[in-house]
Amino acid sequence: MTINNKQPIIGITGNQRTTLDQMTPDGVNISYTATGFVEGVKRVGGLPLILPIGKPEQATHYISLIDKLILTGGQNVLPEFYGETIQTDDCDFLRERDAFELALIKEALAQKKPIFSVCRGTQLMNVALGGNLNQAIENHWQDHPSDYLSQDMQVDSDSILAEIYGKTASINSFHHQSIKELAPNLKVIARDPKDGTIEAVLATDCNFLGVQWHPELLHKSRPEDLALFDYVVNRL
Repeated sequence: MTINNKQPIIGITGNQRTTLDQMTPDGVNISYTATGFVEGVKRVGGLPLILPIGKPEQATHYISLIDKLILTGGQNVLPEFYGETIQTDDCDFLRERDAFELALIKEALAQKKPIFSVCRGTQLMNVALGGNLNQAIENHWQDHPSDYLSQDMQVDSDSILAEIYGKTASINSFHHQSIKELAPNLKVIARDPKDGTIEAVLATDCNFLGVQWHPELLHKSRPEDLALFDYVVNRL
């Protein structure tokens, strides 16, 4: 495993929610990210820095502090950001997060900072670059434990993912939305062979790799997913 003498600083987007317990029956808002991102980055020699949801105008400063950006999973992307209205009963949206992370993407591209994305993050990146989303899909939300491999994918043999995972692999899956129309400067490098759902993309004009599964939930149990973190932190 490659470990740099100078640790690359990896910005990891945060989320927020309200937590309830006996001490705070009215709820307390917390900012957080999945620990798997923090641990995965640290295991391969990176220095994780969680970026809490903020104002879009703060994006320039945040991006200047980091070497690379990871866009994490979470809520669905509001359809208004790709010119549509909500066409599903799902109410899992957070406009402030969408606006802030779109600003982070814009600034990371401007500062030429590499971007890696997971699940919602990949969908948001597609929207930021001019694509749109399927607002509701079936058979891609598993009821099994988070490290259970519920889906298969076929990988482009010429892509970095083939180097890491091989031409076929199994993945976990937790999403109700997916990429529909691909942004002009993105290339599909992995799909679900059963229904064609896009499982991974990369950019043709900048350092960006996006996956639809959750390697942060698998890096402790599967070498391939740790190798993906190594690629992101040390090679992307």
